[in-house]
Amino acid sequence: MSGEFSGKVAAITGAARGIGDAVAARLIEEGATVFSLDLGDPDDARDGVTYLTANVGDAASVADAFRQIDDMAGHIDILVNNAGVQRVNLAENMTPEDWHLVLDTHLTGTFLCCAEAIRRMRARGKGGAIVNVASVAAIVGIPGRGPYSAAKAGVEGLTRVYATETAAANIRVNAVAPGSTRTKLIDQGIKDGSIRSEWQEERIPMGRLAEPREIADPIVYLASDRASYVTGQTLVVDGGWTVQGMVHIADWLQPPASG
Repeated sequence: MSGEFSGKVAAITGAARGIGDAVAARLIEEGATVFSLDLGDPDDARDGVTYLTANVGDAASVADAFRQIDDMAGHIDILVNNAGVQRVNLAENMTPEDWHLVLDTHLTGTFLCCAEAIRRMRARGKGGAIVNVASVAAIVGIPGRGPYSAAKAGVEGLTRVYATETAAANIRVNAVAPGSTRTKLIDQGIKDGSIRSEWQEERIPMGRLAEPREIADPIVYLASDRASYVTGQTLVVDGGWTVQGMVHIADWLQPPASG
Protein backbone atom coordinates (compact mmCIF):
# COMPACT_ATOMS: atom_id res chain seq x y z
CA MET A 1 0.00 0.00 0.00
CA SER A 2 1.16 3.54 -0.74
CA GLY A 3 0.20 5.08 2.60
CA GLU A 4 -1.14 8.13 0.76
CA PHE A 5 -3.51 8.94 3.67
CA SER A 6 -0.88 8.65 6.37
CA GLY A 7 -1.53 11.31 9.03
CA LYS A 8 -5.02 12.06 7.66
CA VAL A 9 -8.14 11.92 9.80
CA ALA A 10 -11.37 10.76 8.16
CA ALA A 11 -14.98 10.70 9.37
CA ILE A 12 -17.37 8.36 7.55
CA THR A 13 -21.09 8.32 8.27
CA GLY A 14 -22.80 4.96 8.08
CA ALA A 15 -19.50 3.09 8.24
CA ALA A 16 -20.78 0.19 10.33
CA ARG A 17 -21.50 -1.80 7.17
CA GLY A 18 -21.82 -1.72 3.38
CA ILE A 19 -20.19 1.01 1.32
CA GLY A 20 -19.13 3.00 4.39
CA ASP A 21 -17.36 -0.01 5.84
CA ALA A 22 -15.61 -0.62 2.51
CA VAL A 23 -14.44 3.03 2.44
CA ALA A 24 -13.14 2.68 5.99
CA ALA A 25 -11.20 -0.44 5.02
CA ARG A 26 -9.55 1.30 2.06
CA LEU A 27 -8.60 4.39 4.06
CA ILE A 28 -7.13 2.29 6.85
CA GLU A 29 -5.11 0.36 4.30
CA GLU A 30 -3.64 3.67 3.17
CA GLY A 31 -2.76 4.89 6.65
CA ALA A 32 -5.71 7.10 7.67
CA THR A 33 -7.20 7.46 11.15
CA VAL A 34 -10.88 6.63 10.68
CA PHE A 35 -13.99 7.50 12.69
CA SER A 36 -17.39 5.94 11.99
CA LEU A 37 -20.56 7.91 12.75
CA ASP A 38 -23.45 5.46 12.84
CA LEU A 39 -26.57 4.68 14.86
CA GLY A 40 -25.98 0.95 14.59
CA ASP A 41 -23.20 -1.26 15.82
CA PRO A 42 -20.79 -2.61 13.17
CA ASP A 43 -21.47 -6.02 11.69
CA ASP A 44 -17.76 -6.74 12.10
CA ALA A 45 -15.72 -4.09 13.88
CA ARG A 46 -12.53 -3.20 12.01
CA ASP A 47 -9.22 -2.63 13.70
CA GLY A 48 -8.27 1.01 13.28
CA VAL A 49 -11.82 2.37 13.20
CA THR A 50 -13.24 4.31 16.15
CA TYR A 51 -17.00 3.76 16.20
CA LEU A 52 -19.03 6.72 17.46
CA THR A 53 -22.79 6.53 17.96
CA ALA A 54 -24.43 9.38 16.08
CA ASN A 55 -27.76 10.23 14.50
CA VAL A 56 -26.72 12.23 11.44
CA GLY A 57 -30.17 13.81 11.14
CA ASP A 58 -29.89 15.38 14.60
CA ALA A 59 -27.79 18.53 14.96
CA ALA A 60 -26.87 17.95 18.61
CA SER A 61 -25.82 14.36 17.95
CA VAL A 62 -23.64 15.37 14.99
CA ALA A 63 -22.03 18.22 16.93
CA ASP A 64 -21.22 15.86 19.80
CA ALA A 65 -19.62 13.33 17.44
CA PHE A 66 -17.39 15.99 15.90
CA ARG A 67 -16.38 17.22 19.36
CA GLN A 68 -15.30 13.67 20.13
CA ILE A 69 -13.18 13.64 16.96
CA ASP A 70 -11.64 16.94 18.09
CA ASP A 71 -10.76 15.43 21.47
CA MET A 72 -9.29 12.22 20.05
CA ALA A 73 -7.65 13.37 16.80
CA GLY A 74 -7.45 17.16 16.94
CA HIS A 75 -8.52 17.80 13.37
CA ILE A 76 -10.35 16.36 10.37
CA ASP A 77 -9.12 16.10 6.77
CA ILE A 78 -11.76 13.94 5.08
CA LEU A 79 -15.52 13.57 5.41
CA VAL A 80 -17.55 10.90 3.61
CA ASN A 81 -21.32 11.34 3.92
CA ASN A 82 -22.64 7.84 3.36
CA ALA A 83 -25.32 7.15 6.00
CA GLY A 84 -28.65 6.16 4.52
CA VAL A 85 -32.04 4.53 5.01
CA GLN A 86 -34.76 3.54 2.56
CA ARG A 87 -38.55 3.57 2.67
CA VAL A 88 -40.42 2.46 -0.45
CA ASN A 89 -44.00 3.38 -1.29
CA LEU A 90 -46.15 5.21 -3.82
CA ALA A 91 -46.64 8.93 -3.20
CA GLU A 92 -50.20 8.55 -1.97
CA ASN A 93 -49.19 5.84 0.49
CA MET A 94 -45.93 7.35 1.78
CA THR A 95 -46.28 8.51 5.37
CA PRO A 96 -44.88 11.90 6.41
CA GLU A 97 -42.84 10.07 9.06
CA ASP A 98 -41.10 7.91 6.45
CA TRP A 99 -40.61 10.92 4.17
CA HIS A 100 -38.90 12.90 6.91
CA LEU A 101 -36.80 9.95 8.07
CA VAL A 102 -35.29 9.49 4.61
CA LEU A 103 -34.78 13.23 3.99
CA ASP A 104 -33.33 13.80 7.46
CA THR A 105 -30.86 10.95 7.15
CA HIS A 106 -29.60 11.61 3.62
CA LEU A 107 -30.03 15.33 3.04
CA THR A 108 -30.11 16.97 6.46
CA GLY A 109 -27.37 14.59 7.58
CA THR A 110 -25.17 15.70 4.70
CA PHE A 111 -25.79 19.35 5.53
CA LEU A 112 -25.08 18.93 9.25
CA CYS A 113 -21.90 16.91 8.80
CA CYS A 114 -20.60 19.16 6.03
CA ALA A 115 -21.18 22.23 8.19
CA GLU A 116 -19.22 20.74 11.09
CA ALA A 117 -16.37 19.52 8.87
CA ILE A 118 -16.09 22.68 6.76
CA ARG A 119 -16.00 24.86 9.87
CA ARG A 120 -13.02 22.88 11.18
CA MET A 121 -11.22 22.56 7.84
CA ARG A 122 -11.53 26.26 7.12
CA ALA A 123 -10.29 27.26 10.58
CA ARG A 124 -7.28 24.92 10.33
CA GLY A 125 -6.30 26.36 6.96
CA LYS A 126 -4.95 23.16 5.42
CA GLY A 127 -7.82 22.28 3.11
CA GLY A 128 -9.72 19.03 3.05
CA ALA A 129 -11.90 16.74 1.01
CA ILE A 130 -15.58 15.89 1.32
CA VAL A 131 -17.24 13.12 -0.67
CA ASN A 132 -21.02 12.79 -0.55
CA VAL A 133 -22.72 9.56 -1.55
CA ALA A 134 -25.52 10.42 -3.97
CA SER A 135 -27.29 7.82 -6.15
CA VAL A 136 -28.43 7.08 -9.67
CA ALA A 137 -31.89 7.63 -8.15
CA ALA A 138 -31.10 11.35 -8.38
CA ILE A 139 -30.77 10.99 -12.16
CA VAL A 140 -33.57 8.61 -13.18
CA GLY A 141 -37.07 7.98 -11.87
CA ILE A 142 -37.49 4.80 -9.83
CA PRO A 143 -41.06 4.09 -8.69
CA GLY A 144 -41.61 4.14 -4.95
CA ARG A 145 -38.41 6.04 -4.16
CA GLY A 146 -39.81 9.57 -3.89
CA PRO A 147 -38.06 10.68 -0.69
CA TYR A 148 -34.86 8.82 -1.54
CA SER A 149 -34.64 10.35 -5.03
CA ALA A 150 -35.46 13.81 -3.69
CA ALA A 151 -32.83 13.49 -0.97
CA LYS A 152 -30.13 12.27 -3.34
CA ALA A 153 -30.89 15.02 -5.86
CA GLY A 154 -30.53 17.44 -2.97
CA VAL A 155 -27.19 15.89 -2.04
CA GLU A 156 -25.93 16.54 -5.57
CA GLY A 157 -27.13 20.14 -5.32
CA LEU A 158 -25.41 20.66 -1.98
CA THR A 159 -22.24 19.18 -3.43
CA ARG A 160 -22.12 21.85 -6.14
CA VAL A 161 -22.97 24.69 -3.76
CA TYR A 162 -20.45 23.70 -1.09
CA ALA A 163 -17.75 23.21 -3.71
CA THR A 164 -18.13 26.85 -4.75
CA GLU A 165 -18.24 28.04 -1.15
CA THR A 166 -15.05 26.26 -0.09
CA ALA A 167 -12.77 26.14 -3.14
CA ALA A 168 -10.77 29.21 -2.04
CA ALA A 169 -9.97 27.38 1.20
CA ASN A 170 -8.69 24.37 -0.78
CA ILE A 171 -11.58 22.25 0.41
CA ARG A 172 -12.91 20.01 -2.35
CA VAL A 173 -16.49 18.73 -2.32
CA ASN A 174 -17.53 15.96 -4.70
CA ALA A 175 -20.08 13.17 -4.90
CA VAL A 176 -20.26 9.58 -6.07
CA ALA A 177 -23.58 8.27 -7.40
CA PRO A 178 -23.62 4.49 -7.06
CA GLY A 179 -25.86 2.19 -8.99
CA SER A 180 -27.20 -1.01 -7.51
CA THR A 181 -24.69 -2.28 -4.96
CA ARG A 182 -24.82 -5.36 -2.79
CA THR A 183 -25.62 -3.68 0.53
CA LYS A 184 -28.30 -4.05 3.19
CA LEU A 185 -30.45 -1.45 1.39
CA ILE A 186 -30.57 -3.75 -1.64
CA ASP A 187 -31.15 -6.79 0.58
CA GLN A 188 -34.05 -4.91 2.17
CA GLY A 189 -35.57 -4.21 -1.25
CA ILE A 190 -35.22 -7.84 -2.32
CA LYS A 191 -36.85 -8.95 0.94
CA ASP A 192 -39.83 -6.58 0.65
CA GLY A 193 -40.29 -7.33 -3.06
CA SER A 194 -39.56 -3.81 -4.31
CA ILE A 195 -36.40 -5.09 -6.03
CA ARG A 196 -35.66 -8.19 -8.01
CA SER A 197 -31.97 -8.65 -8.66
CA GLU A 198 -32.60 -10.24 -12.06
CA TRP A 199 -34.46 -7.09 -13.17
CA GLN A 200 -31.49 -4.94 -12.27
CA GLU A 201 -28.92 -7.22 -13.80
CA GLU A 202 -30.89 -7.22 -17.04
CA ARG A 203 -30.77 -3.41 -17.14
CA ILE A 204 -27.06 -3.08 -16.29
CA PRO A 205 -24.77 -3.37 -19.34
CA MET A 206 -22.07 -4.96 -17.16
CA GLY A 207 -24.62 -7.58 -16.16
CA ARG A 208 -24.14 -7.52 -12.39
CA LEU A 209 -24.49 -5.46 -9.24
CA ALA A 210 -21.50 -3.64 -7.78
CA GLU A 211 -19.61 -4.86 -4.77
CA PRO A 212 -19.14 -2.23 -2.01
CA ARG A 213 -15.40 -1.97 -2.68
CA GLU A 214 -16.12 -0.97 -6.29
CA ILE A 215 -17.92 2.11 -4.94
CA ALA A 216 -15.38 2.69 -2.19
CA ASP A 217 -12.45 2.99 -4.62
CA PRO A 218 -13.90 6.01 -6.52
CA ILE A 219 -14.78 7.63 -3.18
CA VAL A 220 -11.22 7.15 -1.96
CA TYR A 221 -9.89 8.58 -5.23
CA LEU A 222 -11.97 11.75 -4.82
CA ALA A 223 -10.77 12.08 -1.23
CA SER A 224 -7.14 11.79 -2.30
CA ASP A 225 -4.63 14.33 -3.58
CA ARG A 226 -4.83 12.58 -6.95
CA ALA A 227 -8.13 14.44 -7.39
CA SER A 228 -6.62 17.77 -6.35
CA TYR A 229 -8.26 19.72 -9.21
CA VAL A 230 -11.66 18.00 -9.02
CA THR A 231 -14.48 19.71 -7.14
CA GLY A 232 -18.24 20.10 -7.47
CA GLN A 233 -18.58 16.94 -9.54
CA THR A 234 -20.71 13.81 -9.29
CA LEU A 235 -19.07 10.60 -10.50
CA VAL A 236 -21.64 8.00 -11.56
CA VAL A 237 -20.52 4.44 -10.76
CA ASP A 238 -23.29 2.18 -12.02
CA GLY A 239 -21.93 -0.36 -14.51
CA GLY A 240 -23.48 1.68 -17.33
CA TRP A 241 -27.06 1.47 -16.04
CA THR A 242 -28.00 5.12 -16.56
CA VAL A 243 -26.69 5.19 -20.13
CA GLN A 244 -28.51 2.02 -21.23
CA GLY A 245 -31.32 3.25 -23.45
CA MET A 246 -32.83 -0.12 -24.32
CA VAL A 247 -33.56 -2.97 -21.95
CA HIS A 248 -34.06 -5.62 -24.62
CA ILE A 249 -31.62 -5.54 -27.51
CA ALA A 250 -31.80 -7.69 -30.63
CA ASP A 251 -29.33 -10.56 -30.65
CA TRP A 252 -27.54 -9.22 -33.70
CA LEU A 253 -26.93 -5.91 -31.92
CA GLN A 254 -25.49 -7.49 -28.78
CA PRO A 255 -21.78 -6.72 -28.31
CA PRO A 256 -19.58 -9.79 -28.40
CA ALA A 257 -18.34 -11.14 -25.10
CA SER A 258 -14.67 -10.58 -24.43
CA GLY A 259 -12.38 -13.45 -25.32
